[in-house]
Amino acid sequence: MSQAILAPVSSSDHAALADFLASFPGLQGERDFWLSRMRLWWQDNPAFVNAPAGWVLRSGNAIEGFLGNLPSLLQCNGRCLTVHSITTWMVSPKFREQSLSLLLEHIRASEQTLLFDTTPTADVAAILESLGFVPLPWAGERESFIMADPKRCIEAALPGPLKPLARAGAAALAPLQSLRLKALRDRGLPLSAEAHEVGAEFDHLWDRTKNLYLNTNIRTSEAVRWHCLADPFIPKKLFVCKQDDRLAGYMIFKARARRGLTSLDCADFWEDPSGRGILESLIAAAREHAQNQGADLLTFPHFNRGLGDRLGRAGLLERASGRRALFLGAPKLLETIKAENSYLVGLQGDYGTAG
Repeated sequence: MSQAILAPVSSSDHAALADFLASFPGLQGERDFWLSRMRLWWQDNPAFVNAPAGWVLRSGNAIEGFLGNLPSLLQCNGRCLTVHSITTWMVSPKFREQSLSLLLEHIRASEQTLLFDTTPTADVAAILESLGFVPLPWAGERESFIMADPKRCIEAALPGPLKPLARAGAAALAPLQSLRLKALRDRGLPLSAEAHEVGAEFDHLWDRTKNLYLNTNIRTSEAVRWHCLADPFIPKKLFVCKQDDRLAGYMIFKARARRGLTSLDCADFWEDPSGRGILESLIAAAREHAQNQGADLLTFPHFNRGLGDRLGRAGLLERASGRRALFLGAPKLLETIKAENSYLVGLQGDYGTAG
């Protein structure tokens, strides 16, 4: 069999690439969805400046494989760095032996920056680790959660014959959860609400707080607007907390389907630490929204151990998240990224943009 030719993605490839992905076995999404992904990843992305879009395997006029690059902006060692993320690694079965060539090209193109994969399967994670990828220095293997609909959550966790017990289980657990979450009902909490616009107040908050961590996501209004408002297919929810007539903090949630449940997963939490009750206020607003809109579950990854401790003190239960997140970089970059000086959240790569 002849070899497919590896080439960089160009704008003229988008239509054929959307057709390839829309028809790929087992991959969800129609043609318009994939064209929208490309606009989000590249044209509309403020980080897509002098960054590769990805690579294709081409046989004749047909695309037979693809690996995308999703750039984002990271404050790394105190300076703004465009980092790369792996997205949508798909190769036709007849050219599967060339899959690794796409990944190796992505690694070569990322030698001067960081390369993330935030949604690898177990098999892909094993390949990445063999190539030098390491886990993110965070506590994201754990997550805290709130059952917005206890009956639905318990039902999803029970095997078929025991599902009729979900109603009784919810009747017992719901009051206990409410008791644990009493901190969310503190009348002294600041006001939080859903927001539909991202303005200059986000720049002001970022200017006040960007030195909290040596390594963290860039949170200018442009970056937050792209994360929250640029995606017409994957719903995002933004909740903001105001204190003393200015933005004191916010949370970004991404809607996901998890084992038959509608979940709102926290992709970012950021605050001015001089405020009080910001975390609890935002969680309370998100919980009320989830209950009113019929969501089943709220989850809060532990982006660092301190956040995990605070979520526990707020009364949330915790569990293993099942998440894997790996990254690769030049040794000089990696040695500056430690758990104690970094706050890496759910905004990198597919975890922040995929459904």
